Amino acid sequence: MTLIHQAAAQIRRTNLPPTPMVYSPMLRERLGRPVVLKCENQQITGSFKVRGALARLSLLEGEARYRGVVAASAGNHGLGVAWACRALGVPGLVVLPETAPRVKLDLLRQMLVKIRLHGAGYDDAEVYAREVAKEAEATFVSPFDDPHVMAGNGGTVGLEIREQLPDCGAVVSPVGGGGLACGLAVALSPIPVLGVNSAASPAMARSLAEGRVYHRWPPSPTLAEGLEGGVSDTSAALCARHLHGVEVVSEEGIAAAMRFMAHHHRIVLEGSAAVGVAALLEGKPVPGSGPVCIVLTGRNIDLQRFRQLLEG
Repeated sequence: MTLIHQAAAQIRRTNLPPTPMVYSPMLRERLGRPVVLKCENQQITGSFKVRGALARLSLLEGEARYRGVVAASAGNHGLGVAWACRALGVPGLVVLPETAPRVKLDLLRQMLVKIRLHGAGYDDAEVYAREVAKEAEATFVSPFDDPHVMAGNGGTVGLEIREQLPDCGAVVSPVGGGGLACGLAVALSPIPVLGVNSAASPAMARSLAEGRVYHRWPPSPTLAEGLEGGVSDTSAALCARHLHGVEVVSEEGIAAAMRFMAHHHRIVLEGSAAVGVAALLEGKPVPGSGPVCIVLTGRNIDLQRFRQLLEG
């Protein structure tokens, strides 16, 4: 059994249903090809990240299970880990940057998990979380730099896309650390997967273009805080090997995509989830032929901020 099928089996045992696919006639007009939206924003935690968390935590046994896990997150990975901790009975601590969105903090506080705030961005939070995990002899759960997390996140989404859209010609996916996109590419091969970075944190695109790995990226104001931070040697190498490429979209493009999805589909997206739509609206080239699937990764955005964005 491959890691991806192992992760899929664990997700089935936890009764997470497949997320729906929605056809977009408006995006078809823009692209000239059928466009289907994979709605991971409808996942139980509001994001795909619960998949990878379940896949990783289900492997803990004995002393490791007793000592628990530590995760660093911009928000959604933390929510996924917290949900998996509760479902599997594993103690957990989530470290978020001090700039984490209020809505994600509020959702985390409703779960039985400890929370700490540290640092100005994801990279700072991860360094601190790794130190805490080492000191406590707990398991650090990376949001992207872990084969089981990749298999659970991108791999199981990819299996569902294969079943729900058999004639899929290409997939467009957000890229932060690269775990989702790499898992998708492995599960869907040889269907091309195009990754999308935000201009505020283009560590993966720059790493692939320049042949050097950006392990850190300075935080800056962005709608797509979930894609913030650097990448690892492993994730950069996997993206170079498996992805068709990585495009970069602007903050203005992300905002326009969020408004587009709200107005035309009545779908609420956080900024990180909208970068795939932004790539189409900005005219980025999409590989392959046939229907294009865009992965909508999450909905966890503060509603007041979302209303302000809709009003321009």
